[in-house]
Amino acid sequence: MEYLGHSVYITTQRWQKRKHRKKRINKKWAKRYGYHELEIMPHYQVIMTEDGTLWMTFKTWKDLQKGINEELIKNFCESEKVND
Repeated sequence: MEYLGHSVYITTQRWQKRKHRKKRINKKWAKRYGYHELEIMPHYQVIMTEDGTLWMTFKTWKDLQKGINEELIKNFCESEKVND
């Protein structure tokens, strides 16, 4: 994924709550029982590496796509560059 010319990596980990050996049933179980999610970093935290790669959670990425917090992320990324 890309945003403003930067590569974006999502840090949220997902795995299915129940699994079945057959793909057809496994898809139904995924829909019925859902997924476990583990967020490695807090919501709205964005890490920018030296090569310009952005690391963020899936929720932050969705909000960024909606444009809700676009200015917040831009300001945060600029302040991170200054601190480095």
